[in-house]
Amino acid sequence: HPHAPASFMPCHGFVLDDVSFVSSELVASVRPRAARLSAFLAEAEKRPDAGSLDYWQKEAKTYDEDIFRSSDEDHEGVIRTELDAAAQRAASELGRGRCPALGSGRGQCAATGSHADISSAGKSLLAVDVGCGPGKWLPGLSSRFSTVVGLDQSQALLDKAKADDAILVSNAHGKIDIRPAMDLGAACKLEKGPDGKEFCGPEIPGIRQAADLVASFNVLLSPNKKARANILRRAAEMLRPSSNSTLLLLIPSAESYRRVRQLYRDFGGPSGGLGAYDDLLSKNPAVDEADNVFPIFARTKHYTKEEACSMVEAVGLTCEKVVPYPMPWKFIFPHSSDWSQQLLKDERPAHEWVVVAHPKAALAVVEKAATPTHADFL
Repeated sequence: HPHAPASFMPCHGFVLDDVSFVSSELVASVRPRAARLSAFLAEAEKRPDAGSLDYWQKEAKTYDEDIFRSSDEDHEGVIRTELDAAAQRAASELGRGRCPALGSGRGQCAATGSHADISSAGKSLLAVDVGCGPGKWLPGLSSRFSTVVGLDQSQALLDKAKADDAILVSNAHGKIDIRPAMDLGAACKLEKGPDGKEFCGPEIPGIRQAADLVASFNVLLSPNKKARANILRRAAEMLRPSSNSTLLLLIPSAESYRRVRQLYRDFGGPSGGLGAYDDLLSKNPAVDEADNVFPIFARTKHYTKEEACSMVEAVGLTCEKVVPYPMPWKFIFPHSSDWSQQLLKDERPAHEWVVVAHPKAALAVVEKAATPTHADFL
């Protein structure tokens, strides 16, 4: 479960996961529009689960070309600011002082203290990247936390992580540990910890109730509700039982997808200068539409702002905030004309959701770090 496919990227001539996506210009020459859309809908229903291992094993081969990389697009520092704040919360609990000021709010603060300082305090700061994929966020995490564990069930993506950043992984003074993981969406095997409380096993050694930060960037994508719930429960149970530990999620926005879809239609569809995208013109199966599951390469779960908070609260956490993570229009409509891109500059940007949560009572004791102001977009 690595980073998400382009959250609003419609089909335009790719072949992925043995499903051919044919551009509407080509099909238009041989089929009436109604029949074309009917065929497209039938095809969309057969697309793979965006959270499946098979999908990501195959996607590893073309990851850099196909996948939205949030680590490269965080130009406003939305995620990096939250990483700073998480490190600051954990460090302050150790009595090791505060991180330096956040400056321009672009995530320039690293966790204070050297490894020696942390050892003398009897504890190190641990971050876990659940579904780390090819490790795009590992450098940012390792600059803020003493130890970083990257988990992913796709060995192909983990191999890519080691190949892409071999120097960082091998020479980070033992800070980064990349591990193959079980399917975190698999059914729970209930086990009991030393405190007698049940948790969702099997246990990943050394991580349960140990992490100061658990980050998960576009991992909760599967249309399977039970799989998503199991991943989220396991992630929550990795957190230290402290109000100063943090769960940080990046998830696709249902509100933004629906708005992008309507904007495309308002522009005139294929003739509007944005490109030809059958995904944004087709009717979604009723059950998927109701659950905000949309066919973007694979069938991908999207979330409303309210749903984002309620799902973390369902695993016993306090939802601190849900804020938009802007996405560039050129990524949303990669084949748009220059003049249509100019028109899009006047539109509110598309976005995903960043969710910040803590174990219960977090908001009562956590001093909130300054974060950039963003439009609500709703």
